[in-house]
Amino acid sequence: MKKVFAIAAALMLMGTTAFAQSFGAGYVQSTQTMGSSSATSNGFYAGFGYSAEIMPGLSLNPGLYYEFLTSSSSASAWIFGANTKTQEHYVNVPLHLSFAYSFAPTFKMFVYGGPTANVGIASSTKSTVSAGSYSTGGTTDNYKDSNYSRFDVMLGGGIGVEVMNKIRLTVGYDMGMLDRNSNDNVTLKRNRLTAGAALVF
Repeated sequence: MKKVFAIAAALMLMGTTAFAQSFGAGYVQSTQTMGSSSATSNGFYAGFGYSAEIMPGLSLNPGLYYEFLTSSSSASAWIFGANTKTQEHYVNVPLHLSFAYSFAPTFKMFVYGGPTANVGIASSTKSTVSAGSYSTGGTTDNYKDSNYSRFDVMLGGGIGVEVMNKIRLTVGYDMGMLDRNSNDNVTLKRNRLTAGAALVF
């Protein structure tokens, strides 16, 4: 994992004049599946990307992005009620290849794909149980208090357009390759859908 970060950092710090740089942000829908059950979270991402042309149309695209996710659920029976809210923070380091085709000097379409190193920074779940006017609850650190692993490697790709050499719009999908349940026979994996925009400079 450290090697992935080192490679991405080195690529970002190499002569910036050889790179097209971008700042992007967008929507994330994340689905975690364990056995036959699944849970969906929603949130956003934001960060910086770089594009280094290897040959005409083909580019290497490392980046560094922050991702925030949140989900909530509730249940009730008679006078009892239970509510949970989970929040997660990630750092993502993609190392993608992209191929672009220009339809005009100011408009091109591209496809991209490759791996993304995914590191959980914090994950917490706040639970509240109530009965009438009485309520109690607490907050769980999911990384410390469960078998939830911080690390994942995602593999995916997507499509996009670039307009006026300044604005990029993308839609992508990533699949988690690692089992994030570190101490159980049941496999926990995370996939995500992203849609966003970036300013190229």
